[in-house]
Amino acid sequence: ARTPVIDAKTLHLAKADRVKSAVPAASDEDDDADTPRNALAIRGYQWSPDETQILIARAPRRRSSAGDLALYVYTLATKSLKRVTTQEVEYRNAKWSPDGKKIGCVKGDDLYTLDLATGKETRLTDTAAPTIYNGRFGWVYEEELDLVDGWAWSPDSKTIAYFQINETQVPQINLPNYDDLHMKPVETRYPKAGDPNPIVKIGVVADADTTAIPPTRWMDIGPDTDIYISRMQWAPTGDLLLHRMPRLQNRLDVLKVETATGKSSVLLTDEDAAWIDEPGDATFVKGTEQFLWKSDRSGYQHLYLYDLSGKMLRQLTTGEWDVQELAGVDAAHRLAYFTAAKPNPMERHVFSVLLDGGGEIVQLTDTPGTHRPLFAPDGGHFLNTHSSRATPPRTRLVKSSGQHLAIVHDNPMPKMPRAALASWEFTTFQTSDGVTLNMALLKPKDFDPAKKYPVLMFTYGGPGSQVVLDSFGNGGGLEQLLASKGYIFAMTDGRGSGFRGSAFEKITYQKLGQWEVHDQIEGAKWLGTQPFVDASRIGIWGWSYGGYMAALCILRGADVFKTAISVAPVTNWAFYDSIYTERYMRRPVDNPKGYEETSPLHEADKLKGNYLLVHGTADDNVHFQNSARLAEEFQKRNKPFRAMYYPGKHHGLEGVSLHVFTMLSNFIVEKL
Repeated sequence: ARTPVIDAKTLHLAKADRVKSAVPAASDEDDDADTPRNALAIRGYQWSPDETQILIARAPRRRSSAGDLALYVYTLATKSLKRVTTQEVEYRNAKWSPDGKKIGCVKGDDLYTLDLATGKETRLTDTAAPTIYNGRFGWVYEEELDLVDGWAWSPDSKTIAYFQINETQVPQINLPNYDDLHMKPVETRYPKAGDPNPIVKIGVVADADTTAIPPTRWMDIGPDTDIYISRMQWAPTGDLLLHRMPRLQNRLDVLKVETATGKSSVLLTDEDAAWIDEPGDATFVKGTEQFLWKSDRSGYQHLYLYDLSGKMLRQLTTGEWDVQELAGVDAAHRLAYFTAAKPNPMERHVFSVLLDGGGEIVQLTDTPGTHRPLFAPDGGHFLNTHSSRATPPRTRLVKSSGQHLAIVHDNPMPKMPRAALASWEFTTFQTSDGVTLNMALLKPKDFDPAKKYPVLMFTYGGPGSQVVLDSFGNGGGLEQLLASKGYIFAMTDGRGSGFRGSAFEKITYQKLGQWEVHDQIEGAKWLGTQPFVDASRIGIWGWSYGGYMAALCILRGADVFKTAISVAPVTNWAFYDSIYTERYMRRPVDNPKGYEETSPLHEADKLKGNYLLVHGTADDNVHFQNSARLAEEFQKRNKPFRAMYYPGKHHGLEGVSLHVFTMLSNFIVEKL
């Protein structure tokens, strides 16, 4: 039996607690119909270190804001809820101290701590400015380095290390706002390829019980300011580990920093002729100074064991297959658990390996498909969520030996008539230059091999991506609908996609769109040779990088593709952000030919087929500029195309999904 720890609807706010907010509250219409008006709207929660209390963050219902409006602590023993902040302002990145006595957070882009026993709030920094943030990041670090929380308690709860991000020199982008009478734009800082980047500093400050702002000691991260600090974590010794990358992201130095002095030394380095993917935090073996590290230095992503002197103790995994992620560590039994694209790139299984070597890698899951484990901190058990193309996600409790113990959630999905769904199948084909590629096909439920069917392909295609995976629901959202209307739906992973080794992925370096598009066209040509495919009716669609791919496919593959749809496409890499673009293309000044040859803007004259261009005007990721410029190039050349623009909508076109997918499916039925 499952019993809720807390029923959120029982967490009522006292009238005195519902003070006027400095951030606009949700309207009455925004409330859930079955949720009381004085119920606590939970944005997120965290267990206290001793698991006796829960920190709860409150935000307006269904209203986007950068931070939380108030923080509460719920005590499990007494079932009591206490508000621990006195203002309704934006609190960001709130979290417990390791000893459970305090809560730290970012407020107004400065760092604060709150003593739970006394209620005293202490301000630790006062250097925030409109373009300077302490303990948080701007857009580009969040989007491309997956960094949101920009500060961390020391293991002894006495000090805090934090990022300071200075975006003063980063160009300001004005996103159009058509809701405003005078169209006052939404301002954001966004470095495009080659632009000045945010300047990063790492500071350490003591959580001192004083009315004065304690001094920050700045860590030595080297003299070059045009760099990235892509990760920061405390080591068990009290040192800081920082990941430093040069702007071109072809080297990663792990710095070990003495926080008492700020002095740093290089612990280990990974380098590549193309780029280095950020491997994430080092995982320490509890009770030791050893840590696990992931690297593709051998040509495939594998695990390595290091110590804090920088010595590599051993390589833990080897072979022509990629580790996806380190999932857990059992320090007592000296075992590491990980997921890998093994026995083939279309599956993910859970494995274990001895930290001290001398044993074989053990596969702990055997059901074909994709396994996503969540390990207990001691590595003794894990929650395993499994799915496949035919099986919705189901979660089991499993011993670390692989023995199943209990069903946690069987996910029957009673509203989905799976018997009426078409079934996926996997196949391979060879390109004209002899490369074998994986493909997934969804044929209509009543498929007749004597008939010829139209085909719609779906792609993403960005470096390291994968769409041909034995996992439930992957396909962009139109696959089952179109199969029911008599279409074959197809996906292929071309060169540049992930989990087939670094050479397969990094062939795209400095020429994004070349091999990826080549292989989609080759896939379409192969499909056209199949006896059940109408070669005159093959289309392709994609979103974001996939929209970029679809645009190039209809242009370069004008004699292969009849129809294409691009949603929110990049149309010139000079328009996209610095971190992502330069990782793969270098700066425009370094690779001008590459930027020109990979842009659909320079091939607009090749358009022959049916093309639909879709974009949100407030897209802060792939700016509307991309589609506007492509539309302009088609217009200059008198090329007919269709377009749909969504005023005020962002990259995911949130809130208009019904309109978007109705339009997309109607266009496919009409034009394919």
